[in-house]
Amino acid sequence: MSLVYETVILVADKELTRSVFESLMLLVSQDKRHRIKRFHFYRDAQNALLGDVLTRMLICRATGYSNKQLEFATNEYGKPFLVNDPHIHYNISHAGNFIACVIDDEAIGIDVERIKPIDIKIAERFFAPDEVAYIISPQDNLLTHRFYEVWTKKESRIKWEGKGLSKPLPSFSVFNTKEHEHVCYHEVLRSDKYICHVCTTKQEKPPVRVIDTIAFLKDIK
Repeated sequence: MSLVYETVILVADKELTRSVFESLMLLVSQDKRHRIKRFHFYRDAQNALLGDVLTRMLICRATGYSNKQLEFATNEYGKPFLVNDPHIHYNISHAGNFIACVIDDEAIGIDVERIKPIDIKIAERFFAPDEVAYIISPQDNLLTHRFYEVWTKKESRIKWEGKGLSKPLPSFSVFNTKEHEHVCYHEVLRSDKYICHVCTTKQEKPPVRVIDTIAFLKDIK
């Protein structure tokens, strides 16, 4: 297993004070600061900032680079990558007050979603037929969880490929392994309110750490 293979889930259970928020903003690029400032809601800006800082922390520890040395760019589909070391791969996702980051030495994707009431028509529109069948049969109280299980797998798969929405969601099934027979989905978080999957070619589930805001802020000092 890769030494850098890890998933960290940050539970942002406390709203950052403005002074802490501004101090963390100094750790990210100027372009990222501009994008963060464009968020309408403070929670969204906070999650974007925490996700960026969390990623930087994990990359620095994996590579030995300092934060100031890190240089990022995006591929033709908008997926970011580390210019300093293209062998380091990472991905970020956030929902509600959960921020998830995964790091590895090969392509990786992650998606976390907050479990909310669903409209099954969304699945019928965006999912493959066998995925819809899995969600609705049998009819029981697991329907919503099955929906988000498939959703997070599909989103993590798209992010693993790094092609964005140029790959339509209905064009593939997470249950069909013929197209990419080595693709694996690992559930790294499941609760009554959240679910998170990682997509990778590794059969081993990544080690998972769950930290809160206080522990995170101490960790980056």
